[in-house]
Amino acid sequence: MSSNMMMNYSKSLITLEFSVFQEEHRLGTYPNWMVRYFEILSEKEQWQYFLEYRQVTYQMISTSYFIDQLKWILKHSSIELEYDLYVQAMLDPDFSVNDVFQSGRFDELHKKYGQRFKEDFSSVFEPLEPPVSSLDEQEDNLPFE
Repeated sequence: MSSNMMMNYSKSLITLEFSVFQEEHRLGTYPNWMVRYFEILSEKEQWQYFLEYRQVTYQMISTSYFIDQLKWILKHSSIELEYDLYVQAMLDPDFSVNDVFQSGRFDELHKKYGQRFKEDFSSVFEPLEPPVSSLDEQEDNLPFE
């Protein structure tokens, strides 16, 4: 097969997958909140969402964790599902890499997004300094011997 034919075949396959994805939403195959989210998107946004969804689900053993987390992920204005899932996984104390991702896939995500996660959430994980009150300063100046 020539490279043009392969490219056309690939585009046709992705278009078919998108049509199936749309139909599954229309038929209610996904949870109602996913269907409502999908329905309010423009067609361009639906494509972007589909491509992001597809990219993430191909890395997973099961999509059930992703769909459970997606409800919270979709509350953000960006459609950056891969990074948002990584964040959810990093913050979820019950997350188990081996139950969710295919072998080595989470390591790839960690390499891709680990530094960004540290930058985005560094202030959340920094140790807190004890608060200093004005009373503490006044107490230091009291004339006790």
